[in-house]
Amino acid sequence: MNALICGSFDPVTLGHIDLIRRAAGMFGKVTVGIFSNDSKKYWFTKEKRLEMLQESVRELSNVHAEICYGLVSEYAVNNGIEVIVKGLRNAVDFDYEMIMAKTNRVFAPSVETVFLPAYGKNEIISSSMVKIVFENGGNVSDFVPECVLKELENLNINKFC
Repeated sequence: MNALICGSFDPVTLGHIDLIRRAAGMFGKVTVGIFSNDSKKYWFTKEKRLEMLQESVRELSNVHAEICYGLVSEYAVNNGIEVIVKGLRNAVDFDYEMIMAKTNRVFAPSVETVFLPAYGKNEIISSSMVKIVFENGGNVSDFVPECVLKELENLNINKFC
């Protein structure tokens, strides 16, 4: 079965990587799709997010990351994706992702959505949380892959404040 994990990954976190690894163990092929949300302000370009994702999952032979456009449901149907995998950290995630799953189901009835709960420290990790902690001088090394930490350290943080 082919699965899709989608998100903006700005930046990719260890929570994302845990979800990707777990999905890679469950499905024959996992595509990690970088989608954009016009309501978000991004720190990294799509190309830089793709580079960081590829570096973070390079040892997973059945995982492929790419930049995607359009609706997730349309992408899934057009690319032979049978399952969308979503991570859940809490009840807020569940409520939001359930609405998205039902919406995707309208546009792609053949595509199932599977939810995987986050465990341990991954229950608190989000890209937004990483940005807030990093902007305020906090140590995010326990929350992001090494390649992401290096990219964060190269940013001119004043441009975000």
